[in-house]
This record gives sequence, C-alpha cells and structure tokens, in this order.
Amino acid sequence: MKALANAPGKKVTVQDIPLPEPGLDEIRVKVHSVALNPIDAWFAWVPAGKPGRVVGSDVAGVVEKLGPGASQWKVGDRVAGFVQGATCDNDRPGGFAEYTIMEQDLAFAIPSEVSFDEAATVPLCALTAAQALFIRLKINAPFPSPFQHTAKTEESPAILIYSTSSSVGLYTLELVKHARTSAGKPFRIFATASPKNHARLLKQGVDQVFDYRDPEWPALAKAASGGISYGVDCLSEGDSTAKISQTFVKEGGFITCFRIGEWSREGIREGVEAGYAAVWVGLGKEISYFGHPIPADLKWREFTVAFYKWLSSFKDRLPIAPNVPRVMPGGLERIVQDGFRLLSTPETNMVVDRPVETKATEPWLRPVSGEKLVYRVE
Repeated sequence: MKALANAPGKKVTVQDIPLPEPGLDEIRVKVHSVALNPIDAWFAWVPAGKPGRVVGSDVAGVVEKLGPGASQWKVGDRVAGFVQGATCDNDRPGGFAEYTIMEQDLAFAIPSEVSFDEAATVPLCALTAAQALFIRLKINAPFPSPFQHTAKTEESPAILIYSTSSSVGLYTLELVKHARTSAGKPFRIFATASPKNHARLLKQGVDQVFDYRDPEWPALAKAASGGISYGVDCLSEGDSTAKISQTFVKEGGFITCFRIGEWSREGIREGVEAGYAAVWVGLGKEISYFGHPIPADLKWREFTVAFYKWLSSFKDRLPIAPNVPRVMPGGLERIVQDGFRLLSTPETNMVVDRPVETKATEPWLRPVSGEKLVYRVE
C-alpha cells in the first residue's frame, strides 16, 4: 500500500509498504480522509521513528477487515480515530496511508450527515479539548466518565480559551457549551482570537472575545469577567500562559497547556497553577514524548473510550461541530510539500498554530486560520 513514512535524512516520503494486518481487538480501516496537526509536521522534520514508519494521526474511513475479537464493528462501517503517528520511538504506525490499524474501542462511528473530511478533523484535537476540560480542569463531563469531580461553588464561573480559533480552541468552545448542562453551571466563555474571527466566535457562543495582539487584553478580560476561574491555553507558547494568569480571580486557579517545553513559567501569577498533559496518554500506551517518559494510564484510556462512545451515540450529526475542513489537492503526495509547509515557519521549521505567511499564489496555500487541513487518500 501507499503510505507517507519516515525516510533516511530526516524527511518523509510516499513509500510502498506492506499492508498491515489487524491483531486482537483491532480493525483495519481503508482511509478516505486524513487531517493534519502541527505535531505531524514537527515529527516530519525531527523524526522519532525509524525509516519506514508511517506518520500522521487523524483519519476517517471505512472498516475493511476485523481482527480476532473485534465484534464492535462490521465491515463497511464508517469510523474515525487517531493513532500515534510516529511521534515517539516505538513500532506503532501512523495513519497517513491507504490503510491503517486501530484498536476497535478507540474509534467512533461517523454520523450519517458528517463527511469523511469533517470527521477526520475531530479525533485528536477534540479529545485534547475534552481531556483539558474534564480531566485537567476538573469539570464534570457530559458523558459517563471515569473522572468525577466535586463542583466548585461558583454559580457562574468564567473560562478563558486562548487562541480559540485554533482546532483545539474550537473544540474546547463546543465542549464548554455542553458542560453548562453536565456541570450544572452557566459557564461564561471568554476568548482571544484575531479580529477577523471575532464575529464567528460570538455567533458560536462566546460571551466576549479579545484581540490577542492588544497588550491590554488581559486587563480587559479580567474587568469584563470579574476574574477568570478556568484557563485553556491552546497556543502554549512564550508568555501566553503568563498573560492568561493575569486575568484570574484573586484566589487563583488552573491553566491547562498543550506544548511541552514551549511555554514559559516566568511571569505566571502567584496562586495560579499551570500544567501540561499529552493527548497520547489517552491511547493507554507507555511512550517517550520529546524525551519525557509518559507511563501508560488506563484510566485516561477509559476516558477516551467513553468520549468516543458519546460521539458514536449520535446518528445524524456529532454533538460538537467539526472544524471546517480545507480539502487540499494532491493526496498523500502533496502533504509534505503543501500541508506541512503551511504548519511550519520557513525560518526555523518550528511548527506553530498561528497563520504563516507564504508567497504562494494558489488559493489552498493561503494562511490557515479557523480551518483544518484535510487530504483525501484515493
């Protein structure tokens, strides 16, 4: 089969590799669409796996073969999920290929009115947002979860989502709206984003949005909210976490971050805690990520299963709006040339969430903002 895989010389190329066979409780999925995450591009430049290992995380497709014991699905079912994608040194393959292998309970059913392109945008970033809210920030989930929390006493707590128009930010917004019911509290939602995205975010349920480029935005957000109680830093770079901490209530609180080692603890207000967790913990496997050992955590895996069961329980539409997919041309062969280029800075090859300026004139190479890059595997 064709797959985008690691190659010698710190690069990835489209290669012919053997068709994988599903093992116990696994399914083989014929991939239709894949969605790109910045971390996929990062590990194209700094490969963690050996040559021949498939890269990429988010996939959507059709169940093509069942492994022993895989009774949850039938051949022909439409499913989506994410795999590890060569983000650390092990033998588990990624998803940017004609076929991929998933554990049967780490996939969710695609509702009838959701396209493969839309579904591919969901698995990794929506789970990241769910982990942030319902594990790290200790808000009770809108589905049966192994993590049950004692609710705070605030009647109308304020949550700040930094970089809300990013993929994780948009899913955080969607899930907070559900948490208003599950937690029994009318969360007030505050956001930062580029001005061009303000109207859209207000329409999607944000109470107030601030321009992250305005140096006064932390003071404005604190004044408007009366003090933030929960923070989700979807950029997690430089002083973003410190700025969020300036918006918090005097008693402090917790900010959840997503980039290991990229955000500075300097300047974080006293009494405000900040912490990092990797979405990969939700797969229930021991890994080494950016040189940091992360033990297997079966409770986090149980949370992933519960979250995907919740997504699977809706027949027509998902309970959360998928990211808007930007369908890119060229299939697997153009992911590195176009997609990874848009998710990297030319000067440093460092992957960022903010738009990157390019000199290309093709419309699909415009800077990414409020969309998710998707490729079809045909």
